Amino acid sequence: MKPAPLMRVLQTSLRRRVRAPKYRFNSVPAPDRRQLLVDVSVIISHDARTGIQRVVRALLGQLVESAGPRFTVQPVFASRDHGYCRAVLTEDGRLDNASGKSDVLQPVAVRRGDVFLGLDLAAHLVPHLEGDLARWRREGVQVCFLVYDLLPLHHPEWFPRPTARKIDRWLEVLRRQADQCICISNVVAGDLSRELSARGSGSLPKITTLPLGSDLTASYPSLGMPIDVGSLRSWMQRHRVVLSVGTVEPRKGHQELLAALEKHWIEVPADDVALLIVGRPGWKTEALQERIRSHPENGKRLLWLGAASDELLLETYAGVAGLVAASHAEGFGLPLIEAFAHGAPVLARDIPVFREIGGPHFDYFDDDAPAAFNARLQAWIRNNKRPPEQVVAALPRWADSAKVLMRELNLVVE
Repeated sequence: MKPAPLMRVLQTSLRRRVRAPKYRFNSVPAPDRRQLLVDVSVIISHDARTGIQRVVRALLGQLVESAGPRFTVQPVFASRDHGYCRAVLTEDGRLDNASGKSDVLQPVAVRRGDVFLGLDLAAHLVPHLEGDLARWRREGVQVCFLVYDLLPLHHPEWFPRPTARKIDRWLEVLRRQADQCICISNVVAGDLSRELSARGSGSLPKITTLPLGSDLTASYPSLGMPIDVGSLRSWMQRHRVVLSVGTVEPRKGHQELLAALEKHWIEVPADDVALLIVGRPGWKTEALQERIRSHPENGKRLLWLGAASDELLLETYAGVAGLVAASHAEGFGLPLIEAFAHGAPVLARDIPVFREIGGPHFDYFDDDAPAAFNARLQAWIRNNKRPPEQVVAALPRWADSAKVLMRELNLVVE
């Protein structure tokens, strides 16, 4: 067991003392059952509704639903101003301070045998909370983290400048304090093992994997349809729609996919193949975003939905010719299995993680030069078939994911 860096512990302690007058702290004793303390520090203040947030919502909901008499699931959150405090999950999937008042906090009390799960990706916060985690470990709490990917370390050029530094500091905390790291794919598990091994001698945390669920409806999906949804439905009925789902950011491959379809549109001006992009505007892609908005096919054979509810996404999955995943790297790729589970064929870039989750059931491409990519894309559209029912039925659901997670954490469910 390694201590937290003394200077950071002192800085955190001083900051909390200065900020303490902002809050009233109401002590709540630890329950007489084991606690699974699930960190929701980021999503409680801002749910970006991207892949990581879907995992947090879905797993937390399933854990709460599955908790037996031997343990209780307690959402927790922290900030730089205070340590971990109790939160509550409402019936509609929202997270709130357990007291119901922003200035009244209920600090977490722990007992030997409790488990902390860093479910949310709070890389910017965890280094400031390392002292709390180290103290909990000394008191007999098992400390575990879910690891989504290490991409900012390997490709900092794809991310905002501070991201790699935050992930680096977060990994140092995992190296010192984590008893177990649960990864969302074997690819991520391999990356993590190599990265932690390269950071120094000593025993590594236990590294395992967790299958992610394909049933979007079990993740507290957002609801609502745009006012002009009728026009969208009509457009989709008139076209063979290629769907791309994901934030418009550098690694996602939107540019290569658009270039391939531009070649096709030029060569076959009257063809009905169209591109639908579903994803929020991201970082480092301003030129690409403007290119999409000002494209001569925008509103014709090209549409970009910068904000779409999960309800709309579900309908979209069922109505497209297929989903194309052109991303250069992922920790997993939830839209691929979600689309596949709802009837959409998948064409994915031939990278290890997509092979891992799709195996023989996805189609793949390995050349994104416009001519080659377009040729592969058009052949796939002509020949693709809806996923077989028996294959879809065998996909993991979020309830399955939660069962595996509880087994990994040595929690007994009755």
